Amino acid sequence: MMLNKKILSWASYDLANTAFSALIVTVFFPLIIKEFLGGNEFQIGLVMGLSLFLSALLVPLLGGLSDALRLKKPFIVLFTLLTIITTVLIAYSNLFFALLFGLLANLFYHASLDIYDSMLNDITDKKHLGKVSGIGTAFGYIGTILSLLIAAYTLNMFGWETELGTRIMFPLTGIFFFIFAIPLFLNHQDKKPRKIGIKKGIKKSFKEVKKTITGIKKYKNVWLFLLASLIYVDSLNTVIIFLFLFGRETLGLTVQQFFPIYGLMAIAAIVGSLIFGYLSDHVGPKKSLVSALSLWVLVILVILIKTNYMTYLLAGLMGGALLGAIWTTTRPLLIKIAPKRKLTELFGFQGLTEKLGGVIGPVLFGALVVAFNYTIALVSVLILFLLGLGILLKVEA
Repeated sequence: MMLNKKILSWASYDLANTAFSALIVTVFFPLIIKEFLGGNEFQIGLVMGLSLFLSALLVPLLGGLSDALRLKKPFIVLFTLLTIITTVLIAYSNLFFALLFGLLANLFYHASLDIYDSMLNDITDKKHLGKVSGIGTAFGYIGTILSLLIAAYTLNMFGWETELGTRIMFPLTGIFFFIFAIPLFLNHQDKKPRKIGIKKGIKKSFKEVKKTITGIKKYKNVWLFLLASLIYVDSLNTVIIFLFLFGRETLGLTVQQFFPIYGLMAIAAIVGSLIFGYLSDHVGPKKSLVSALSLWVLVILVILIKTNYMTYLLAGLMGGALLGAIWTTTRPLLIKIAPKRKLTELFGFQGLTEKLGGVIGPVLFGALVVAFNYTIALVSVLILFLLGLGILLKVEA
């Protein structure tokens, strides 16, 4: 398999968008809400959960419309720019507007991700899906490391725990996202678009979505997988959103102490992406995914049994590798079991199921933290991982 311009441009977008997840979702959105605007964990979980729920309603129709028009690039450009604009606006907001723009930024971010995932099938052949997916995920974690280095350099100038330093991170992330998204914008070519109007495209999209839902029996195996991914990605979303605050509230970690741990997690994720990309092509995406989820259960158990700096670091390194593994193996597994002509739409439905599940975990976790503590909240994540794994074992692949 040759690394060509199409693959590198596609992977560059993963490098671009992971900065949003790394800097905004995990660190600076929770930080600005909790430390500088007087919010709490429940509000953070609620906003993130609600944004995923709203994108769940939007994404399948987008997938259907994208299939109907045979267009992907205009959609990904639009949602990328909307993500960047709303991210920047958080920096200039009070609590209400920061929560609102945080909700919108995460909504647009997830809408762009599903279009991006479905592009994988256009840039490589079937036997290299796992490897190319792994390259994309690895580039994403290179983006995490690069964005952390740029953020650290900036925070050294403006102050690590200051409000000014925190607010600057939002426009900085927007600029980073835009620069590294440019190669995909310039180099991706859609197949010859269908010459039908937007109105007809939307009608066709509704019709196709309806047909997919009513023909649910035909896709029983796909829907079983989508239910499993709803639950295990819900757990992952919860971990990503509360990773920094968990370390801050239970171990007293500062932003400056958290950054090196997060950087090491990203390096572990690159290794995990590449190893599991290789495993996905050689032993199959399902076996690879089952292994990754089983190890996640072990990671959560370690943290629950003993929460200290060493177990947090160990869980972070293992969890980082396994995050890379799960994103890498989920895409090829859906491509393997889904009918090809329905692929973008079913990626849209994967987005729908994951995002509907994304409502439960973060909101439940935030509520349990406010009502009890972080340890009790972590038990909910463990239960969700076990449930997702149990359903995945029933998927035929």
